[in-house]
Amino acid sequence: MDRVDITRILPEECIGRIISATSPPDACRLSLVSRVFRSAATSNLVWERFLPPEYEQIISEAVSTSSLPLSTLPKKDLFFHLCDNPILIGDGNMSFAMDKLYGKKCYMLAAREIAIIWGDDPLHWKWIPSVGPPFAPKSRFSEVAFLVDVRYLDLQGKIESKMLSSNTTYGAYFVYTLATPVYGFRQPVKVSVRFQNGLFATDTTNAYLQYRKWIDRAERGEGQTFPRRREDMWMEIEMGEIFIGKVDRVVEMRLREIEVLNSKSGLVIHGIELRPKH
Repeated sequence: MDRVDITRILPEECIGRIISATSPPDACRLSLVSRVFRSAATSNLVWERFLPPEYEQIISEAVSTSSLPLSTLPKKDLFFHLCDNPILIGDGNMSFAMDKLYGKKCYMLAAREIAIIWGDDPLHWKWIPSVGPPFAPKSRFSEVAFLVDVRYLDLQGKIESKMLSSNTTYGAYFVYTLATPVYGFRQPVKVSVRFQNGLFATDTTNAYLQYRKWIDRAERGEGQTFPRRREDMWMEIEMGEIFIGKVDRVVEMRLREIEVLNSKSGLVIHGIELRPKH
């Protein structure tokens, strides 16, 4: 049986529509098949399907940090720019990015978007411009929160589920670092993710803010969460995961240590990030 070259049968637009039903990695692979496939796989028709329906509104709310006019970029270039370069939106206390694998939406709440108990009391917390504090990596936001001293640690972030990609399981990650000196974090904190109506997507989990090697073996319990170093040099711990359906709800992410009540200092908060789990 003779092999059929579909590029001689189907118009390029039709091929593009077929490719747009795949995924961004698939589109990149298919662009290597032939000249016709490359033209179809790099077209705006394909890559606009990988962007969220409201992408124009999102980039219109971007806080300008560069001279690059996002609205004029080809859709493929725009997609990868949003994957690699989170943009600040609204009042600059939230960032938006794209997940490179499936084109899902990612958001990060700045420390200013997080409700921190005693966060406005300079005896307990300081708000420090992020233009190069010596004790923290570079931040995408204008300021970070530095813990001076508290015994009762309680912070909470919220986001409307309609902002996220539907039918997607998200992980929530507390992004931070520890300055020197740091004390009061040898015991775990409690982390949780839930909908505001009280239905927990995951149970409350014990998580250590210090690396495993800093915690005595005798103090480690089963099922504990430990931090990892991110590419941007901040640390993160997973707070939990939650499935986003089609019903609009408010997602709450909480971190607290209200049991030991020892003095704590040296925590630097960057924010809370939500990104799809693969």
